[in-house]
Amino acid sequence: MEIWLGLAMFAALIACLAIGIPVAFSLFGVAIVSLLLVGGGVDALGLVAPTLWGSVTSFTLTAVPLFILMGAIISASGMGSRLYGSLATLLHGVPGGLMVATTLACTVMAAVSGSSVATAGAIGRFSVGEMRRFGYRDSDSCGAVAAGGTLGILIPPSIPMIVYGIVAEQSIGKLFIAGIVPGLIMAAAFMAYQVRAALRRAAVAPMPGETVRVTARDRLAALQYVAPIVVLIWIILGSIYQGIATPTEAAALGTLASLLLSGVIYRELTLRKLIVILEDAARGSVMVLMIIAGAMVFGYVMTTTQVAPVISRTVAGLDVSPWLIFIAINLLLIFLGCFMETLSIIVITAPILIPIVSAFGWDLIWFGIILTINMEMALITPPVGLNLFVVQGVVRDVPLEKIIRGALPYVLIMIAVLALVAVFPQLATGLVGKVR
Repeated sequence: MEIWLGLAMFAALIACLAIGIPVAFSLFGVAIVSLLLVGGGVDALGLVAPTLWGSVTSFTLTAVPLFILMGAIISASGMGSRLYGSLATLLHGVPGGLMVATTLACTVMAAVSGSSVATAGAIGRFSVGEMRRFGYRDSDSCGAVAAGGTLGILIPPSIPMIVYGIVAEQSIGKLFIAGIVPGLIMAAAFMAYQVRAALRRAAVAPMPGETVRVTARDRLAALQYVAPIVVLIWIILGSIYQGIATPTEAAALGTLASLLLSGVIYRELTLRKLIVILEDAARGSVMVLMIIAGAMVFGYVMTTTQVAPVISRTVAGLDVSPWLIFIAINLLLIFLGCFMETLSIIVITAPILIPIVSAFGWDLIWFGIILTINMEMALITPPVGLNLFVVQGVVRDVPLEKIIRGALPYVLIMIAVLALVAVFPQLATGLVGKVR
């Protein structure tokens, strides 16, 4: 009975999303109707308000609007353009140097933005044009930006990790630290692919090259724009790793530091720009918090009606290898990633997947990284890969098909890193023990 009820709830949820109802309202609607029909009727609705209020007033959740605000400040401050220009100078002469600079810039921006869309938008706005100027193919340049932007949710801070941590009741700080090594491995794999692709292409055609001469003095001068962002990264991640601050406190420190950096050092924070930043951050924060609130009510209904516990016990009792269950979970996440955006997938699947993961004795921090890598793939897999559309918004004359073709090799790299983290979970959990 409970399994059929669960299937009916998910079918109703997918139907609501398919006809264009926003994610948060779809979650609320299906949850409340389910409560009225099978969860105890009108009397059961009395517990919805406390669940709703508790889901959006926790201290931990304050990190979400703070990181969104910090990402908006960084995107509007010109910090990304300075960073990319500096890295392009430092990597001058490396095969595929501008693509590698794009990935490296996305890696650094990921460590201060918390959002893949913000990372892709901040770097793609000028990197694609620069790569075009030096003869890179549109598919290569757009693919590098779209894939590099996905690092924004794997390398901490990460808004999807915060959402997962709240739903799974796991330490946000531990999730952040767990994402560092897999994120760096992913970035290194991207750059290795880009260098190899550039070398292979050079065998049959002239290699795109930066014709401007770069001296040692130029490289040294370029470091001045990298150093402030490195300090900002240390403020955020260093304070968490060393136990100086919680993720929420680190988000507040990072926001303050980014304001000082853009307003005092770079002198680019005008009153008009600040108003736009606050409006963008407010819209993004309300959207995320509404989705989280809807997810918590939806999860409450799944537990109250015994749907989640029964499904998890049924799956755990199957006479099959745990690896088959693991592969099935990942295939489900990849499939959903083709049609839904990342936060929606996390909040919809977590009430079912977390009990299953716990039943098999798997580490929920490790699984959070596995889930995040799947969400990275969701960002560049058609037809609803958000980063694909972000890049197309930056370079409107490039067909979406060409952007997809450039991004697909990176999906294979993500699958390889996913398998690596699955087989060697200590890559994700090795540093976690040092975090409180």
